[in-house]
Amino acid sequence: MPYWRRLLPAALAAAGSELAAAALMATAAWLITRAAQHPPIVSVSLATVAVRALALSRGALRYGDRLLGHDGVLRAVAGFRTRVYEALVPLAPAGTPAFRSGDLLARLVDDVDAAQDLLLRVLLPTAAAGTVVAAAVTTATMLLPQAGLLLALPLAVAALLVPAAVLAVSRHTGRAQAAARAELAAHVLDLTRGAADLAAYGARGRAAGRARHAAARIARIERRRARTTSLAGAVLLLLQGTALAAVTWSALRAHADGRLSAVHLTVLAVLADILDATRGRTTLLVTHERSGLAAADQVVTLDRGRIRAVRRST
Repeated sequence: MPYWRRLLPAALAAAGSELAAAALMATAAWLITRAAQHPPIVSVSLATVAVRALALSRGALRYGDRLLGHDGVLRAVAGFRTRVYEALVPLAPAGTPAFRSGDLLARLVDDVDAAQDLLLRVLLPTAAAGTVVAAAVTTATMLLPQAGLLLALPLAVAALLVPAAVLAVSRHTGRAQAAARAELAAHVLDLTRGAADLAAYGARGRAAGRARHAAARIARIERRRARTTSLAGAVLLLLQGTALAAVTWSALRAHADGRLSAVHLTVLAVLADILDATRGRTTLLVTHERSGLAAADQVVTLDRGRIRAVRRST
């Protein structure tokens, strides 16, 4: 990957921002619970400073994540679009008739723009969420081993099984959507450029009907994607509640047995809700990975110089 040196700092900033947010919640919970015990001020002074530092660093790291991530991704997409354009040059003029003009336009513009989601909304968030999950599970295991196990299981399902299940259920949806958008772009371009000829031959109605059919197909695909994403979000919410209830129940039993202090119980309860911080990123992953991979497949097919028909079997 030619721009990995620019994306690596963005990934580190994103992971640092999420870690700062999780540490801020855990430290604040510890501080509030410990302060309720009326300890000497010296014993909570370090936690007070940590809360302030984490609150400030979270915003700075989030800004760095956005700045570095978008800078690296936009530069990568610019280079990618250049390579696609260079791949078109040897195909012209003999090879370009294999593609409709609207399809070429969609590949050069829309598909390249969609491919950036693989970097900005899949790879970077996945790296950040994975770092936070590993830190949360490690901390929970250090405080109470069984709580770490109860936290790791729902997180593993949310991070691995849910996205895999969504991709398996709708493996053709992203590719079909990319093909449908290319088809719609081709029809719209034909209507625009060939309006006079279509009117002369009385074919304007049929051409407009084909465009409406392509638009209706895209709408159906979007509705299927929305239902799948909503179902994935509901499963993630259920997993979040399950993790919170299981870890809290385990921590309460350990506290009743004298194996866990009250302040650590509060920290575990906060860590058990860490899935809420990663749920949005996981939803983004399952939403954009399908369309991003399909768009990348459309572009890479052209980038390798292989000539295929635009229509794909769905």
